Formats: sequence, structure tokens, C-alpha cells
Amino acid sequence: MSIFKQRTMAPNQLATLRELESKVSLGRVLWCKDSLAIMTGINPDAPLGTKLAFVSGGSGILLWHRSDNLAFAIVAGGAANIQPGEGVECKVKGILQVLDDTKGPITRKEYELMQAPAGESLYGAVVNYIGQPIQEIDTPANRNHIAKHKSEQAAAAALAAADAEAAGQQQPRGVMTSWEEEGGPDVAGSGLSGLGLERLKPLINQQVAMKNREQITESLFTGVKGLDTLTPLGRGASLLVIGPNNSGKTTLALDALQGCQRDSSIRCVLASTTLSAKDLERRLKDLDAAGCLSSTAVFFADPNAPLPAKLATLMAAAAAGERVRDEGGHSLVVLDDLSPLSNTWDSLVMGLAELGQAKLREGLIKNEAGQDVDLSPQTEQELVDYEGMLVSGAVAQRRGFFSVLFLRAAKMHAAFGGGSMTLLPLVPGRPASGTKAALDLSKYTTLTEEQKEKMRQVLEKKRAAEAAVMALSVGPGELKTETVEEFISISDGQLVLEPSMSAPSSSGSVQGPVAFSVNPKLSITRIGSRAYSKALEQLAPQIRLDLAQAEDARKFAANQEDPVLKKYEAYSQRIAAALQQQPGQPVPLQDLIVTLFAIQEGLADSVPAKEVPGFLEEGLRALRNEQPQLLADIARSKQLTAQSERGIVQAFTALLKQRKSQTDVSA
Repeated sequence: MSIFKQRTMAPNQLATLRELESKVSLGRVLWCKDSLAIMTGINPDAPLGTKLAFVSGGSGILLWHRSDNLAFAIVAGGAANIQPGEGVECKVKGILQVLDDTKGPITRKEYELMQAPAGESLYGAVVNYIGQPIQEIDTPANRNHIAKHKSEQAAAAALAAADAEAAGQQQPRGVMTSWEEEGGPDVAGSGLSGLGLERLKPLINQQVAMKNREQITESLFTGVKGLDTLTPLGRGASLLVIGPNNSGKTTLALDALQGCQRDSSIRCVLASTTLSAKDLERRLKDLDAAGCLSSTAVFFADPNAPLPAKLATLMAAAAAGERVRDEGGHSLVVLDDLSPLSNTWDSLVMGLAELGQAKLREGLIKNEAGQDVDLSPQTEQELVDYEGMLVSGAVAQRRGFFSVLFLRAAKMHAAFGGGSMTLLPLVPGRPASGTKAALDLSKYTTLTEEQKEKMRQVLEKKRAAEAAVMALSVGPGELKTETVEEFISISDGQLVLEPSMSAPSSSGSVQGPVAFSVNPKLSITRIGSRAYSKALEQLAPQIRLDLAQAEDARKFAANQEDPVLKKYEAYSQRIAAALQQQPGQPVPLQDLIVTLFAIQEGLADSVPAKEVPGFLEEGLRALRNEQPQLLADIARSKQLTAQSERGIVQAFTALLKQRKSQTDVSA
């Protein structure tokens, strides 16, 4: 028998339930500053991203449930009029009757969610988080939309003037947009109509259920040699790019956007909150010259924009990527950078502290029934289980808030279209180096004094290196190492960059700053080899192993003249040189495969490290000219055959002979 027949209700009972359900809790503002708000008493079942209405006329977006009673919000409009103590409520779209597995037919509220633009007209344009084109940034799509808008505006103004003259009335001064009627965002609005509004997605979307996901097994090749070799990017993964200021994070990300579009199925989205309009326009011209801008949607917030506007920019970029994913496509979303996410949380926690220590402790720990536990100063550091890790309640709350953005990355199950959204967030700062605390060597009774002394020296070097890193002051806009580690704990891996250095040109001479320099020791992926293409799965893991062995040789060598150390040092220098690349020059997959194969086969062993990039480029040029079909076969099959290996060896061996003969002649 149907559960509907078992739980039949009279019409008047259902009407009563709907009436009760339609009522929303009137909350109260406790704190409001810099377009952020802390509230109490709003509906605890309202999903994140729900629109809020303030009594003073302002509008907001629900950002986080701190507890059953406390909530955080972005104030989207009218922030100057909102005062502590005023009322606030969630906007309800309608009342639904649904079938619960245990309770049978029930009614529940359907809340109105803040939507973000996600349509096709975004691609090639630069917009703010509500889709308005940025007039200061000139792209073909922006130019066309602005010209069309001005033409329509002039026609409307002329028509209004004619009507006013005919009626003998004063000409109207202007028309407000629908968003402005709701209170309007506290951003520098251009007054332009929005792009991408033909398709909308929730600004803050719910994470994809695990049953609707699929294991990440497909590679998203970027053409960034250090990334694709050491931390392969899988479709649906979230991979951090971490580095201090001037380490090349933005350059790497833009190269990845350019390189991945060799695969025409990839749609790209960029959220920029760190570059000025002028700097972003200059970088986008390079993307346009490479033919990639038309497949890239750019969301922009000026570095001096309010913090909530920057956070909304990151969220809007994720929403645009989700639309592609949910329609069965594949998207890469670059977030430059994650500072707004961290800074928003810090600002709201400081707001709680201003309200008193009791509010700061509220919601940190819940019991087995999911109810808040009252904490005292003595119990506020109690540990809780968060995703299999024991952490304090404060850390669990922070990670949960960060995860709202991170967990939007997903590879969908084939039954749901099989699409993917991959996140590449940039993190300004430095991770922990992983150096362990000092060891008590006296308990190692089987070691000789000489062995203990050697270990002592090694550990002292590591402690000195750690101290040097920790002594480095946090640069402007950089995050604390603790925060960087929080991001690492909830991502699928990280690529760690070091401060920029000079790179050799193809001729071996120094030609300027390198795009980025990767730290192979701290760069890892939790996806594993599943994200490699077939050939790279055979070659790249050995590169990481070789670099690890070189690191061990440096640690435990008896002295700097140790032949084993010299051998590994020379090899690791050749690998590092092979992975260098100039800005704006992502490499094709077949070029990277040939590069790694040549290094591992020892074809560059006789070449000084500074000349390795030029030597490899000469070998690739010879293959393009003499054996183009070999490279085409590798590009098509994504793997090495015995025949292609012989061809590569033949080309580089001939090149070595040519170099030797030139050296003999010059001698």
C-alpha cells in the first residue's frame, strides 16, 4: 500500500500545515560591519546562499550557520542603514509537499537563493559577480555589449523624451534595475545590463552528493611542465597553487588556462581579485592572442573592492563552472586568490569576539543528536571528529566554511552527465616545511658516536632551514602558514612555488625571470597516478622518485665531495632545468613526454644543466622537422611505443654527435 494512502490527510489539515510552514523566523542583527553581518534567530533549515531581507530595506545572502542560533551573512545592499537589533528574515520562494522516507507526506519551505550569471554570453567578457561588464577592461565581448547597451539606452532616452514632450512632462532621469530595487550590491556598478543571465546557478551551491560523483580518473593536461609532471590535475579535483608574492602563481594559472584549451572540450573561468583592471587587461590580451579568451569567462573584483564583493566574485566563478559541469561538459575554474575566503572568516570571528566570549564559543561542538553543546572556558578546546581528523571545534568550523567552496569541485557520475568542474585556487603564502622536532639521540644505543654526530648535523641543518622560513615576514596580502595548512587539509593536493629565479634561454644565456619555480618536495597530489595520461603515468612518478633520492643524498652525504651526492645533484639539476619554461608558453603533451623520456634515458647526461633547456628544444625541433608523424602518434595515443622510443633516441643521439663535432672543431 502506498505511503500516501497510509497517511491520508484532510484538505484543511494540509492547508493548516502550509500556513504554518510559510511563516519564517524573524531574526535579529547582532553585528554589522564592512558589509558583513552576524545574526541570531533566523531559520536554521535555510540553505547557504538564501536571500535575506532586513527591516531597514537592505538585502543579504546567508553565508554560514555558525550554530542553531547564530548565522553569518554578506550584506549585498543597504549596509549603511543596517543597525544592530533590527530584524532580518529569509526569503521564501514557496511551500512544497514532499515525501519523506520515514514521515510520509510533509511540507517544507523552498527558500529563494541568490543566483549568479552562468550563461554562454559570459565567455570572452570581463564582468563583476552580477554579470555587469567592466568598462575599464577592453575585450571584444565587453566592447560589443557596451556599444549595444549605449545604443539601446540612447534609443530609449529619445523615445522617453519624445513621449515627455508630447505629454508636456519633464524627462525622466533614469530607470533603476531590478537588482537596484532590491537594495543593490555595494559595488561600483556600471549601470550596464548583465551578461550570462540567460542561464543562472546558485551563487553558493550545495556540494554534490557522493552517490552522484565518480572517481577522478581523467587527466586535465595544462601544458605547465612542473604541474603536469609532479602534481597532475584530474578532472573534478581541487589543486592549490601555493607561493609567496612574486612567485608566479598568476602566470602559472593563466598558462594552465591557455594550455588546457588545446582540448576543445574544456571551458575556462577565471576569478581575479588581485590584479588591477590595467594589469588584467594586459594579461588577457595574451590569452586573446593565443585564441583562448573566447572560451574563457572572467569575473573581476578590484583589489580595493569590499571583501564581500571579492568573495562573491570567487563564488560566481564557481557557479559558472558548475553550469558547464552539470550540462555534461568540463570546466577549469581558476581562483586568484583565496584571501577573501580566509579574510571573511577572520572578520566574522573577530565580530563574534566583540560580542563576547560566550558567542565565540557558541556552536563549536555538537552532541550526537546534532545539538549545540554549551561550552565553558575550560572545555572550549575539546576535540571533535572532522572528516576523520581530531581537531578543535574552532578548526572544524573554519574547515567547514572553507569546504563550501572547495567541495563544489566534482566529477559527476555518468548517470548525471559525466561532466566535471576542476578548481585551481591560488594561495598567497608558504606551507609548513615538515621539519620534525629535535630527536633525543641518547636513546639510540646501537649508533656509534660518529653516526650520532652525523645525524645531529643533519637535524641541525633542517632546524636552521625551518627557522629561516619561519623568520620570513608574511608579505602584503599573504596568509599565515596555519591558514595555508588549513586549505591544504581540504584540497586534493598542492603545487608549491618558490620565489622567482632566472631561467636559461634556448641558447643557454639568461634572458629574464622564469615564470615559476616548483618545489618538488612539498608539491603532492592525493589523486595519485590516476590523473596521468598513459605515457606520463610511466615516466612522471620516476621523476619524483629521482628527486626524492637526490634530497636524501644531500641530507646524508658524508661530505660535499661524495661521488653519490655529485651524481644525484647533477641529475636533479638537469630535471629542474628540463621542467623550466617561459611565461605564456605551455607545452603540448607530446613535447613533455619526449622531454621526460630523454632525461630518464640519460640522453642529456653529458649536457651541462644550464644548457639542458636549449638541448631539449633542439631535439624537439629535429623531431618536428624529420619525424613529425612520431609526435603526431604520441599526441593521438598519449603513450610511447617501442618505435617512437627508438625515434626519440635516434634524434637525440644525432644531436649529441653534432654537438661533439662542433666542440671538437672549436677546440
